[in-house]
Amino acid sequence: MPAPYFPPACTPFGEKGRASYAYDPSIAAGVVFCVLFGISAVLHTWQLYRTRAYWLLFFVVGAGLETLGWIGRAKGHDCAYSRQLFTMQTAVLIMGPAWTQAGIYIVLWRLINILGRNVSPIPAATYLITTLCADVVCLTLQATGGGLAGSASSKGKSTTTGTTIMVVGIIAQLVLACFLSGILSIIYARGAAKIRANRPLVLVSASMVIAIAMIICRGVYRSIELVQGWHGYLISREGYVIALDGVPIIIAMGIFNLWNPAALYQKYEATEGRMEESKVMERNQDEQSVSPLPMERKL
Repeated sequence: MPAPYFPPACTPFGEKGRASYAYDPSIAAGVVFCVLFGISAVLHTWQLYRTRAYWLLFFVVGAGLETLGWIGRAKGHDCAYSRQLFTMQTAVLIMGPAWTQAGIYIVLWRLINILGRNVSPIPAATYLITTLCADVVCLTLQATGGGLAGSASSKGKSTTTGTTIMVVGIIAQLVLACFLSGILSIIYARGAAKIRANRPLVLVSASMVIAIAMIICRGVYRSIELVQGWHGYLISREGYVIALDGVPIIIAMGIFNLWNPAALYQKYEATEGRMEESKVMERNQDEQSVSPLPMERKL
């Protein structure tokens, strides 16, 4: 009985043998998304430098990981039989949005501090520490699961354990995103008047709503995809990863390039500072206008 034939890893799709993908990965889609996420990463880096808001590093890392993942998918067009490349791009594209989500936690924390403690159902510091710690747990699960699945795949062993851990991590991240959307709804309802009165806060709020909606959409897709397994319906059709992962995440990251929250918060603070200074000057003028004139000296 002849031994089974395994093509070299860097062999285009179509050779006999089981490819890592169930389709020929589109090099056009890989290049387009690689360029888009690369531009987003560069813009986030420039905005970090300009505003000195170092928490924007979360967005930089998120966009950078997405760029790396789509480079892997573009390379997959020529290396359709590489298990390591397939596992790498899957793991990186799954972990990337968690960094963007962590950046959104900080954007919302800043908004709570501006609007006041009463707008949030939980203290701002408690909210931030809880969500960031939960995000670290999600990232750890996703990275650990991806590493185990990749190691098992390269050795020809079962990837069930690694995949299960990865699924738990991405579902936990989805639950966290839904929790964040609930907190957003409460804060917007309670702080609506002040938000509507300040254009920078309107843009920050709109950007968070759009980004979280996109992240939840993508999280639902990825959760179902991984639950179906490595040979399931969704993972076997490239159109889904393009439409339900690539498109939503580039929108989520690009909206913060368009309406950069750090720059908008600085603009808000500068506007509030000028308004407060104007109020102080008006009070001083009023006090001077009503103060009694000094008595004239008698000759």
